[in-house]
Amino acid sequence: MRLSLNEAELRIRDEMRAFLAEHLPAPEDIPADFDARVAFLRDWQRKLYEARLVNLTWPAEYGGRGATLMEQIVANQELARAGAPPLIGEVGLEVVGPTLVAEGTPEQKAAYVKRILSGEDIWCQGFSEPNAGSDLASLRTRAEDHGDHFVIHGQKTWTSWAQYASWCAVLARTDPEAPAHRGISYLIVDMHSPGVEVRPLVQMTGDAEFSEVYFDGVVVPRENVLGELNAGWRLAMHTLTNERGPVVLSHQVKLRVALDALAADALRYEREGAPAITDPRVQASLVRAHVAVEVLRYHAYRSTGAAIARGASGPETSVDKLQMTIADQLVGDDCLDVLGASAASPDEAPAETTSHAWQHLYLHTRASSIYSGTSQIQKSILAERVLGLPRSR
Repeated sequence: MRLSLNEAELRIRDEMRAFLAEHLPAPEDIPADFDARVAFLRDWQRKLYEARLVNLTWPAEYGGRGATLMEQIVANQELARAGAPPLIGEVGLEVVGPTLVAEGTPEQKAAYVKRILSGEDIWCQGFSEPNAGSDLASLRTRAEDHGDHFVIHGQKTWTSWAQYASWCAVLARTDPEAPAHRGISYLIVDMHSPGVEVRPLVQMTGDAEFSEVYFDGVVVPRENVLGELNAGWRLAMHTLTNERGPVVLSHQVKLRVALDALAADALRYEREGAPAITDPRVQASLVRAHVAVEVLRYHAYRSTGAAIARGASGPETSVDKLQMTIADQLVGDDCLDVLGASAASPDEAPAETTSHAWQHLYLHTRASSIYSGTSQIQKSILAERVLGLPRSR
């Protein structure tokens, strides 16, 4: 993996820095109310899109730049380093969109891709079900073939941003007689269709980021099948790979920024007459997190370099996901170690610390070992597909 930047990458870095110097909102400008925050983030993504700074690797005719993967990584890292707000369309941009760009028909790309980039359309991902999360191939949502259209019945859960989404990438069983992995299709579903019901789920962070989604006789035109019929499993694996690999590098920078800010709070925050950072337990906790974040950085560079050389990410990105979980949760643990007893009550922490943000970060990192594939599943993937060990019984 080449760690120094070439001329094109330096230009992207400087362009992004110039944009952020002019447009980066202050943290206090981001609304606390969840609905208002979504509207704010949609506008933020539109500004980046108008500057052609969203998903640079996508084709120029759809609003990207046809740039290299490394140029995209540099842009993402600059956003993370500046503490920029997240892009509201992250499911479309980072998860579903790359599969759409790679596998979609020209008509599908023309209809959806620009609107993903601009934030006009938010997408959600209808993969997980109440009894088909880690074992995704056991999904029971079915799409009945009626010639020129399909009719979907079933339920999805943990569907991020569903209540704001215009479209959902749904995995549904289209051939109930086929083996589990071979009878699934990848369907593009209009979330405003009759028969779609969204029930938001409030997390322990207080945000309603996830939803349950019910499909009761939802009609989907045949032209909304992505890729070949009954070949959805291959596309699903492509989609899930997009959630790891190069995306991890920008996440690593976010963790680095958070850890540096937390260490600064540990210097300012006094407990029993001394800064929190003088406590040996806090020092040890910060060091453990620092090591985990740096290991994440260098392994993600290694797997990204392999993906660039090979032209696609491979199963070794499961190591990235496992290490990201470790780093996430160690940084989250640091939040409680620094805040101490005041972590239980934000009102007890001094005003100069960002105690509410640290509590939110801690709670959110608890989910890291579950989303995008549980840690247990990642270990099984590595054992079977990288190490060549026999399947467990």
